[in-house]
Amino acid sequence: MGSSKESKRRSLFCCHYARLGDVAEAARCAGYPPETAAADGAALLRYGCYRRMVEQYRAVLHDDPAACVRAGLERLAFGRTNDVMQLVLSEEQPGGAALDKLDLFAVSSIKRDRNGGMEVHFFDRLKALASLYEYSSDADGKAAAHALLAALSGKTGEGNHDSGD
Repeated sequence: MGSSKESKRRSLFCCHYARLGDVAEAARCAGYPPETAAADGAALLRYGCYRRMVEQYRAVLHDDPAACVRAGLERLAFGRTNDVMQLVLSEEQPGGAALDKLDLFAVSSIKRDRNGGMEVHFFDRLKALASLYEYSSDADGKAAAHALLAALSGKTGEGNHDSGD
């Protein structure tokens, strides 16, 4: 099925597709040329082995809804906005095919006025970072609570010890 490098790229596509759900974006993230990304990704999905690989990645990645939320927050907090800037700075309004190639995940809304000006609203990166911090603190707190409950119930593997105090 091709070289080891191509095999890794196909596997990477499957992982990105399982995570993102967008064929063209997953293919671009895996290193396929933007001009052919959608077609390349769709061609891979014609093969049962790659569809199965996507399902395996989905089972791992989406088994925990909190992990999906975290992935989205990470994308908002740390994602690139180059495609948005390309859209804003372009002289002509891009067509449907060109828009399909743009990563606009961080954009909450776009407005164009009568004079041709464009107003772009992004999701708040600081709120996304704060939410990630809360998520992390919450996860640490839950882990500590589970450890405490396990210790209190004697399920720590060390047994119950009386301190004698």
